[in-house]
Amino acid sequence: MASAFSVIAGLCLLALVLLTVADVVSRNVQGRSILGTVEISTVLLVAVAFLGLGAAEITGKHVSVSLIEARLPRLGRLVFSVLRILLLAAVGSLLILGLTEVYLGAVQRGETTNGVLGLVTAPWKLILVISFLVFFVLALWREVHQFLVLRGARSVSGVTA
Repeated sequence: MASAFSVIAGLCLLALVLLTVADVVSRNVQGRSILGTVEISTVLLVAVAFLGLGAAEITGKHVSVSLIEARLPRLGRLVFSVLRILLLAAVGSLLILGLTEVYLGAVQRGETTNGVLGLVTAPWKLILVISFLVFFVLALWREVHQFLVLRGARSVSGVTA
């Protein structure tokens, strides 16, 4: 799934680059921009960002910094792990529910962009829902796994996990 997300995001990024180059050439040669460039670019940027977010979570390549937590005793790390699980579940649930309602509303209304082209927005909103769902499910799974590892860690010759 990460490969599919990455390939689609890469293709969207390539399309964005080609569209931008074509638009610049059009402005310099013909003196006018390509119709709908701003709309299409916005949709492509959203797709790249959120598909990339899902792909990074699937492969575990998100950047993270743990300056303080790594120095805490096991109990402190367990507490932080539980807090992260609760926060991920709450924020993830709210975002997925909200994005799903936005998507369903776009489908019911036949929503389009406000620009010249009037592009249908529902497919792009569905990409947001799916990528956020993948991101939060995997992030929650990783954190539960981390909690279970910390909970199962035992002190070995005075050193704790």
